[in-house]
Amino acid sequence: MKKTIFTLTAIFMGAAAFSQSLTGYDIMKKADEVPEAVTSSSTATLTIHTKKGSDRIRQVIMKSKDYGEVKKEVIVFVTPKDVSGTGYLMFDYEEDANGNKKDSDNWLYMPAMKKTRRIASSGSESDGSFMGTDFTYRDMGERSLNDYDYNLLGEESVDGTDCYKVECIAKDKTQKDPRYISYIAKSDFILRKCELFDRQNQLHRVLTCTDFATIKGFTTAQKMKMENIQTGGWSTFEMANIVYDGGDIDDSLFTVASLEKARIR
Repeated sequence: MKKTIFTLTAIFMGAAAFSQSLTGYDIMKKADEVPEAVTSSSTATLTIHTKKGSDRIRQVIMKSKDYGEVKKEVIVFVTPKDVSGTGYLMFDYEEDANGNKKDSDNWLYMPAMKKTRRIASSGSESDGSFMGTDFTYRDMGERSLNDYDYNLLGEESVDGTDCYKVECIAKDKTQKDPRYISYIAKSDFILRKCELFDRQNQLHRVLTCTDFATIKGFTTAQKMKMENIQTGGWSTFEMANIVYDGGDIDDSLFTVASLEKARIR
């Protein structure tokens, strides 16, 4: 799901007979394998909207680097003052040849407390709200293909784009949203929408990816909105200043020490 949240492009062999031969797993695997840039950097405006109509606006910096066996990402809040310097560091590991995937390593630094704490990549903590948004910590990371079972439910158009509709059912039923439906574009295997259902199988949240642009050959959703159907709130990431493979990013930025020393600007 991070390749929602997450810069992707792929080639689609578009005949109807070919599309009928794909299973739900095949489609999600193709979506997972769409190429990504080795490095990326961007800024983003994060808006958190409550049912009462109030908005909180955050400015953030985002950087990532793919090392092959591990992808490292960091998100740092710049404004407003009360969250400035807050940072989230993620190490997401590739699956091995047998399809096994090591749990990600995640750290949250809170400058007001002068403290860094580990965030579990599984269990109830991973289902907690990411910095008061409608995204969870689990949403911010990659989801392993082998952690889900898949069913192709059919095809449906999303904002004029023909998509495969794939049901994804978590093998771990304790997740907050153990079932979701992904809408994967037939043209490029990039996520357009995702509907997440809670443990009572009620629609909980809906992610929509819009404002697509091709940047250095990578098709990119510049806006991602997560709407909480049950509370009436929503959160959006609106990306800007996106740079792919634009020069090396210092490895030392992807460390807890860099978060604590406010080196990422």
